[in-house]
Parts: sequence; structure tokens; C-alpha cells
Amino acid sequence: MEQKVKKSTEVIERETVALGSAAAFPRSYPLVAEEGKGSYITDVDGNRYLDLGGGAAVTAVGHCHPEVVASIKRQADKLIHNCFSETSNEVTVNLAETLIKLTPGDFAKKIVFGLSGSDANECVAKLAPYYTKKSRFISFIGAYHGQSLGAAALSGYIPQSLFPSYIPVTKVPYAYCYRCPFKLTYPQCDLHCVKFIEDYILQTISPPEDTCALIIEPIMSDFGNIVPPDDYIPELKRMCAKYGILFVVDEVKTGFGRTGKMFAIEHSGVVPDMMTMAKPMASGMPLSACVAKAEILDSAVAGHLFTTGGNPICCAAALATIDVIKKEKLVENAANVGDYFVQQLQELKARSKIVGDVRGKGMILGIEFVKDKQTKEPASTETAKLCYRAWEKGIVIGYMGLHSNIIEITPPLNLTKEDVDLAVKALSESIEDVEQGRVADVRP
Repeated sequence: MEQKVKKSTEVIERETVALGSAAAFPRSYPLVAEEGKGSYITDVDGNRYLDLGGGAAVTAVGHCHPEVVASIKRQADKLIHNCFSETSNEVTVNLAETLIKLTPGDFAKKIVFGLSGSDANECVAKLAPYYTKKSRFISFIGAYHGQSLGAAALSGYIPQSLFPSYIPVTKVPYAYCYRCPFKLTYPQCDLHCVKFIEDYILQTISPPEDTCALIIEPIMSDFGNIVPPDDYIPELKRMCAKYGILFVVDEVKTGFGRTGKMFAIEHSGVVPDMMTMAKPMASGMPLSACVAKAEILDSAVAGHLFTTGGNPICCAAALATIDVIKKEKLVENAANVGDYFVQQLQELKARSKIVGDVRGKGMILGIEFVKDKQTKEPASTETAKLCYRAWEKGIVIGYMGLHSNIIEITPPLNLTKEDVDLAVKALSESIEDVEQGRVADVRP
């Protein structure tokens, strides 16, 4: 694919002058999106790309799905804004009732709406201590829960560690079996990472009488789409129940069908006390939610409200998104096409010198690149080159992880097997080009 990038380059030059680096992330290629349809985006120069990132896992039903667009337009004609702390509106109530039925747990639940995954997890940071009258949290090294101060404090990701925390959080290792922090092997380890929390953390620096909640991503996303062993989540839940600690699940990236279940936590059969969601729920419109036991979200009147939280246009988009997911059987498609994708990537791994690990569930996959499969030395530069070469071949992907050596695949859930074949061909050719030294260090 031979790209024209003149206008894209001009826009990015303007962006560099106008937008602060605090709201930016290093990119591997100069792409300025202008239009999105289904699983494809077109840039301002007219180049068309298969989108394997889905706008950071947001476009679950594809870019600009016509039913979502129509729902947004209908609602915009009727009511654009409603400050929910002053007046109510039915579309927001409809969505709250829908989410209560959709989420795990047959106990009394309620909803609090916000604008992003950050403020959904900020709700946890504020209300879990207030409700339990206990101050401490347990979260995980590598976790990404958001950018606001409370959500950043709960996170264990490098950029969030730059800022001081106002809440006490103990961060523990996640079940990252490919790079076990304890240098053990599953299942012989007997889930040592859980026993470490129970036998050491709860007995020392975060005792149960001071610990309000444990918050976890059922698949650790930005640290590399890490899928824990099947018995890991149930064991954590058992531990939390035993010691009276709230079990909180962050589904901001994994919710709404991405893993082959409506919510990733459903793979484990575990029911959380609180659950947060955002990204795909309104197909890119700014909307988030925290769903929890009713008594938790009723514990602090006006404790977490936003002027534009639960905006009626965003809620209409969310209701349409949920309808499309059900009508088009996108949960099932994510499971089936995701399995096919993993199979193809496993075959690619067997052929490649630098593909160290392939993992994922449904349409959230990670490919970890290493310089040597025995030592597992991260191949960070090679990963950046690979993203660039794939872009040249018409594929949009990005890298992530502690060492920036993991490619994330979170495409729209309506991806087809034909799209997968196209993607794997481009990835295979790009990997070969990197392995053979055909991708320059300096970008043109």
C-alpha cells in the first residue's frame, strides 16, 4: 500500500504546536483519521485502513454504525442536555434499568453515570471507603484505571505513578504467567500470587479491618492484555469475601461483548460488588457508569455527580449500541472470530523468531515480542517498527506494556474472518520485514 501523507503530516505538525504532550502518546505513524465505517477508517489523505485498535477498544459495533448514528440524531432533535441533579429524563432512566438487568448479580443494584472510565473508577475511589468506613485499597502493578487523581492512585501503570496519591493503595503483582514476578510456573505455583496477598499483604501493610476494596481488571489491558488463569479471579473473590473486602471489577475496556461474554467477569462466574464500564458502551460518545449494590451508591447523597453525566444523547447512543450488540450477535462473533484470530496468530508465532506469546479472549488479544524466546528479552524497538510497517500495509495497530513490546488487538466486534486473514497476512509480512532488517530506525 502506497500512502499519501501530505495533509496528515501538516495536521500533525499543527497538533504538535496546539496540543499539550500531557494529553498525547507516542505514535508509530502519521495517521489523521477523517472517516470511519465498520472496521475501517480513512485518513485525510484518502488512505483506507483496517482498524485493529478500535479507537482503544471503543468502537465495539464498528465506526459510525447507522443505528447508533440515527439514535444520536433523533435524540439531538428532542433534548441535547439534561442536568440530572436538577431534572430527570426518561432515556437516562431507561439505560440505567437496562444496565441493571444486563450486569451480573441478582441483588438490588443501582447506577451512577459519568463521562469516562476515569470518573467511573473515581466513583470507586470515593465511595468504597465512604461506605465501608475503611481507607485502604489493594490494586495491581500494571493496572490502568484512569487519569483523574483517585483513578490514577488505584492504577499501577507508569504514567499514573508520576503524581502523588491522596488515598492509601497497596499494589500487588497480577497473574502475568508469561513473566511471573515470582519466577514460578502455573499450575505448579498453586496460585502463589493470591496466597501472597492473603498471607503477607493482608497480614501486614493492608489489614482487612483497614482495607475497603480490591479492584481488578479481569483481563489486564494496558499492561499487555494479560489473561489470568481460570481459577485466579474466583480465588481473589473467595479471599475478599472471607475478609469482608469489596470486590471491584474494572470492565472499562473489556465490557460489552469484547471477550466473547457481555462482561469479561462472566467467564469466571464471579459477581462483583462494584463494576465500572465506559469505552464501548456509547460507541465513542462520552459516557461511563458504575454499577454496584444499591446501598453502596446510596451511601453518599450527591457524592459523585456531574453536570453532563448521563447526557441524554450519550444514553441514547448506549441503548442503540446494546441493541446492535444483541441484534447482530456480536458477543458470539467476538468469541468465534476471536478464536479464529488466535489460531492464526499461534501459527504465526510458530514461524516467527520474535513472537514470544499470543494471548487473549474474544476480540482483546495481545502479541508479545521478544529478542529471544528463551530469555524473553523485550523487543521494544522491533515492536515500534512493526507497527509502522503494518501501517504502511494498511493495518492500524498500537503497542503497549511495561516495555512497549506488546501489540494490542481490540478491533470492532463485527470483524470477519476475511478481515482476520487480511490482518494476519499484513502482520506476517511486517514481522518478516522487521526480522530481516528491512524497516529503518528513522521514520521517513
